[in-house]
Amino acid sequence: MNDAIDSLRAQYLSLINEQLPEKAKQVSMPVRFNHCFARIILDNLFEACWYEYLSRQLPAYKQLNEEQLAQAIAIAEEMLSNPESVRQLNRNSLHWRGKLRE
Repeated sequence: MNDAIDSLRAQYLSLINEQLPEKAKQVSMPVRFNHCFARIILDNLFEACWYEYLSRQLPAYKQLNEEQLAQAIAIAEEMLSNPESVRQLNRNSLHWRGKLRE
């Protein structure tokens, strides 16, 4: 296995499964569940609904290359350090999915 990609995957999973949901308990965010954070991060990574680019048959994070994982982690860290950013990132995601009501 590639230690670099394994490390990035572990960091990504920690952010979406632990750090972001914990932050959502402390401050107001439009989402609070790990799958919602993953959706927002992946949609913003691809600037479209993520499953237009990745298979839904496999975990999305396992299909990302090192560069994509690093970008996903950067988005997640931005959400963690600037919880207000989650609102716009979520709006982006919902827009790409055709679910944003103006």
